[in-house]
Amino acid sequence: MVNLERIAKRLPYLIVDSSPEGFRLMGTFELKRGQVVEIIADEDPLNISKCQVIWIGKPGSKQEGQVGLQLLNPTVNSRGA
Repeated sequence: MVNLERIAKRLPYLIVDSSPEGFRLMGTFELKRGQVVEIIADEDPLNISKCQVIWIGKPGSKQEGQVGLQLLNPTVNSRGA
């Protein structure tokens, strides 16, 4: 994943779930709701999905360390279900 705020920075992640509308990721990153990021898979680095953070798991919950991303251009999601 690439954090697009200020300086572009690659962050490791695991796709927990995906759909034609977006992704649920797990990782150790600090993101904010509304932030725009790009998902870049190691196996297909030319296939980039631009997404917006729509939710962040609360500390102590089952979703801790997870984020929900909504695709900004859902027609290009080749990773979705």
